[in-house]
Amino acid sequence: MRDRSIASCACALLLAASVLGCASNVVAPADRNVRDELADAVWRPANAVDLIGQWRVLSLSGEAASALLDLAYFIAEDGDFSGSALFAGPPAHFEVLSGTWSLDATGRLQLGADAEPANAEVAGAFLRLSGAEGSLIFERPAIR
Repeated sequence: MRDRSIASCACALLLAASVLGCASNVVAPADRNVRDELADAVWRPANAVDLIGQWRVLSLSGEAASALLDLAYFIAEDGDFSGSALFAGPPAHFEVLSGTWSLDATGRLQLGADAEPANAEVAGAFLRLSGAEGSLIFERPAIR
């Protein structure tokens, strides 16, 4: 009987502590929705300096989305690039990408001799490549 009394008392104390310890947080209606930081992005044609560095795909659309699961590039200042693509398969598999890149005055990026040129645009820390097979948006990965 004493154990039951101690258990009831402990439960009552835990309940009281949890109620008293919970502060009410009201989130303003404008802050309740998920914000798409790219929805308001102002895109401009990329220049060569914008492209230099490491990129990781953030979103894929069009035919590219049905074939690719992941894509990453390193674009070097000297005109070389390297990357990896994870294709959906079956079976799913990685392919190593490498070659040279060029960018024309209108922002058309050529990644390798065999690839179709893509429109390269930037908005802040994002890169968008778009062409006949879809659109890819990249971000610079955070190294942790």
